[in-house]
Amino acid sequence: MIRKTIKVSNITCAQCAKSIESYFEPMDQIDAKVLVTSKKVIFNYDESTYDTDAIANHLRTIGYYPILNNEALLKAKKRDIIDLILAGIFAFPLLWTMFVHLGIHMYVPSILMNGYVQWAIATPVLFYVGRRFFQASYHQIKGKNLGMDTLVVMGTSAAYLFSIYQTISHTLSGASGMPDLYFETTAVIILMVMIGNYFENRVKERTSDALQALISLGAKEARIRKNGQEVMVPVDEVKKGDIIIALANEKIPLDGIIKSGKSYVDEAMITGEPMPALKEEGSQVIGSSFNMMETLEIEVTATGSDTVLAHIIQTVEDTALIKPKAQRIADKVASLFVPVVVMISIVVFFLWVFIIHGGNALSVAFAPGIAVLVISCPCALGLATPTSISVGSGIAFKEGILYKGGEFFEVANKITAIAFDKTGTLTTGEPEISDIIGDENTLVYAASLEKHSNHPIAKAFVDACDEPLKEVTSFEVMIGKGLKGKIDGKWVYVGSLKLMQELKIEVKDLSYQTFLSQGKSVFFTAMDQKIIHMIAIEDPIKDTAQDVIAELKRRSITPYMITGDQDITAQYIAKKLGIEHIFSEVLPHEKAEKIHEIQKQGHIVAFVGDGINDAPALKMADVGFAVGSGSDIAIDTSDVTLMTNDLGLVIKAIDLSMATLKNIYINFFWAFAYNIVMIPLAASGLLNPSLAGIGMGFSSIMVVLNALSLNLFKFKPIQKGEQA
Repeated sequence: MIRKTIKVSNITCAQCAKSIESYFEPMDQIDAKVLVTSKKVIFNYDESTYDTDAIANHLRTIGYYPILNNEALLKAKKRDIIDLILAGIFAFPLLWTMFVHLGIHMYVPSILMNGYVQWAIATPVLFYVGRRFFQASYHQIKGKNLGMDTLVVMGTSAAYLFSIYQTISHTLSGASGMPDLYFETTAVIILMVMIGNYFENRVKERTSDALQALISLGAKEARIRKNGQEVMVPVDEVKKGDIIIALANEKIPLDGIIKSGKSYVDEAMITGEPMPALKEEGSQVIGSSFNMMETLEIEVTATGSDTVLAHIIQTVEDTALIKPKAQRIADKVASLFVPVVVMISIVVFFLWVFIIHGGNALSVAFAPGIAVLVISCPCALGLATPTSISVGSGIAFKEGILYKGGEFFEVANKITAIAFDKTGTLTTGEPEISDIIGDENTLVYAASLEKHSNHPIAKAFVDACDEPLKEVTSFEVMIGKGLKGKIDGKWVYVGSLKLMQELKIEVKDLSYQTFLSQGKSVFFTAMDQKIIHMIAIEDPIKDTAQDVIAELKRRSITPYMITGDQDITAQYIAKKLGIEHIFSEVLPHEKAEKIHEIQKQGHIVAFVGDGINDAPALKMADVGFAVGSGSDIAIDTSDVTLMTNDLGLVIKAIDLSMATLKNIYINFFWAFAYNIVMIPLAASGLLNPSLAGIGMGFSSIMVVLNALSLNLFKFKPIQKGEQA
């Protein structure tokens, strides 16, 4: 069995996933799992039985368009645009005639009022432009997963058939005047749904594929030693046990153990931690991390799918499959509404045939039976969710919140636990000086040395110094210890306690132990064999973090911290913020496991993170919040992006989602109130078709006006003060 991922252009919701999975389920030697958010299908299949082209043909058979290359992607976009333009061209003249049906006096060319002309105009919209809805509905019905596509087909087809019946009956009877036609309803419903799908697809396209971005992080080539010479070879040709060479300022190609050399390695892209790690002989290194200082010779310990990066990629992919995607509210409603309406229509037809007219008036019975389906056209129902979400998303964007999909609105109000990454999420991710013990006027000596270093901590020294920096000569990096150089003719050293001990300089002030217990890094500056000051560096907590944690507790939402940082730092930060539940020293792929553990306790879990290492957890969580200043991959795998560093946006996003969900439910009330009143009238044969058209329009208008009322929503300020 081999694994193959195929992008599909028109996957839009959980119903699409069910349709595709149920189609492939009875087939031997193949299974399909759908990633709704990234619009992909993961296939595991026997390559002796299937190939990519055969699988693609199966997808096309059920109305889904596989994207196998850039040419296919361009074709899919072109097809969507052509269908949308055709729907608009044909729907416009029919919309024009609708005003006459509603009793509004305005000029309409007489030819457009002819039933046969309207029939000819509506036919290509229903059967050509709307073909995707028929294909999807067939497989939804076959898989017993009725959704919005089925409701669209039922409503448009009923309006179309009833209008044909009215047109022919009017001609045969020789009656004068204009029959009640609904051809415009058929065209407009398809046009509106397609406009919604088009914009949804474009929005999803603008977010890059997180998995592809992860894959692109990996090195393509590795430098290995062969026959005494260094040669570049593709990473795929490197085997376990090979010796690879990573030069300074170069990406380390694969996981391994250092056999020779000492350097600082930036692992922030994998671990999320801003401080480069000292790596020396015997240390393990991670493929795709960045070698900052000196040449390293590394024995490869993992290749292909066994590397840390490959595990992260697989975890992101697998957790996307595990995570249950919320079915759209409209699809949930449709799954109940469609069979009920169809049943009512059938019952009404037989009541008219066998009871009201004693079996002698099929033509009379046909009218109220079809009228029930016509009256149930999903105009308002189709507008209920997208209008509210569009308005809610617009409000959110102004606040710095970017929603990635409608599913968030259904889940956010149920959140009972929120887990936070530490570095870059609860903290700023930018180390700064917190304490200077000693002569602060001598900071200029340390800053002048650090100016020549590319270590992230160096920036903290330079930023904290207000004086002009001094000239440095004989500068040297003492890897794993610190820096040295001559300033004003004197040797100056900046480094760790280990460096001071090697220089035989006594450290009399033991307060450094207190700083270490707080998870801070401590550095000493020495000149003339004497320590002139001690500096503590920390990653400061964000200003809004404490208030947000307190607010979550007030709402009975349990805060967690999940971090790859050392336990002593995690405990200190958590205590300051009032977080009791802490997971520290967690590897990237283990973060998703921790989220799953919390979920198994019965919690609906949100996760807030910013790094590549957070991607699996963001996928596993019921709701993923990505801090906008973080990595593109974290943003792409999340459900919500916070476009500033203000953690208060998490609270605002939840509050707005709850208001939006309430608005959606009110929209459904208006949509159903219309049906509750009109369906009995249609069933009884008392309904005036013109009144029904006005009612349908009124229902849709009420839905739009109610959605616009969301603009009146006001965010509540987050309380300041002590922990709850």
